[in-house]
Amino acid sequence: MNTKYILSQSGFIMVTSQYHGSSSGVGEEVHPHTHTTTHNGGRKMKELLVVLVFVSILLLFAYAYSNQPNETMSSLYQKIPEQVRENSQLIAAYYSSQTGFGGFREYQFALYNPNDRTISIYTFKISKLLKIWPRITENKITCKTQLNYSILATSPEKLKNFKNCGNCRILLYKDRIYKNGEIESIYPSIEQVIRGKENTTYVKLSLLKDSEITTGAVGFVIGDMGFYTDDVYYGRGLLYLPSPIVNLTRGVVVEFLPVDNETIKRVIHYPGNVTLSDEFKITKYYRVNITRNLTWTLKEVPIEQILQKLDSKQLQKTIGEDSRVRLEISKEPLWAKTPKLEAWLIWIDKGKTVYIEKRIYPTEKTYKEKFSFISGYYCGW
Repeated sequence: MNTKYILSQSGFIMVTSQYHGSSSGVGEEVHPHTHTTTHNGGRKMKELLVVLVFVSILLLFAYAYSNQPNETMSSLYQKIPEQVRENSQLIAAYYSSQTGFGGFREYQFALYNPNDRTISIYTFKISKLLKIWPRITENKITCKTQLNYSILATSPEKLKNFKNCGNCRILLYKDRIYKNGEIESIYPSIEQVIRGKENTTYVKLSLLKDSEITTGAVGFVIGDMGFYTDDVYYGRGLLYLPSPIVNLTRGVVVEFLPVDNETIKRVIHYPGNVTLSDEFKITKYYRVNITRNLTWTLKEVPIEQILQKLDSKQLQKTIGEDSRVRLEISKEPLWAKTPKLEAWLIWIDKGKTVYIEKRIYPTEKTYKEKFSFISGYYCGW
């Protein structure tokens, strides 16, 4: 008998034999099934290993799903420091979520402290690290304000009416809860605010929208330089309320009216016929006086033409869901001898990291900058 031992790639020994006549005249042969049985065992071992890996992955995802933080609006509100809750009024709360592999749940609370005149925004976001492991992040913005937001005070008990849901938005505002499409419908329109004010003298007229509850100016970085989305007109103690970025003619409407050659009155129109106002000296921030060159009336502006452009479906698709948007009608530039009346749509797309300024009247013109990241919210004004 001539027997050979061969090491296969799978790591198993195969035995083969050839028959040769022996001196005794008796031939021996290894049974052919010896090789076949050993090879099948290796294949079964591989199949078992694949099954074990598959089951392990399923168990991993099941654990990640079951281990998601079971938080609610009420439980997260209790995570805000007790002293803050005791000294402040809840003025708005917002829930938004997105399902899928990169899904998240975001919970926001806006509080106003009437003693020190501050707005604080607390944000809790539950997302998945490496698309698998759930994690919760917390963020806080606090800004001084001259505006009295006590008029928006709502009961924290209403937070119990929130229920977590997928791909949805829920807003608590003035003791009422609004869901999804209802949210945008509660905001005033530009037409409603300016009705009957043809002879009113303006410095600026603006409409503000944001995908979240925020306050202050948004800071963003291009290269090694930092920039801000908003100046003193909008970044100074003003509460941004959330809404879908769909109807660009509805939002928080702000009128800037001249008081004297140094002072501007800011009148802010919130949902539910709520109007707040304050005043500030523009000369504190800019070397410019408020003269007739900078003021205008609605008779000088083709409002219907501007609103028609804002209603463009193509324009609405250009602006991402996670954005802060501002319509601004004013005379520009401030330092020119004869500033011209213009209408601009300005937005920062937080998701796509793009900052855009688009003139929509009298002629169209667009500036676009790709930025690296958002550095935070600032209220230094």
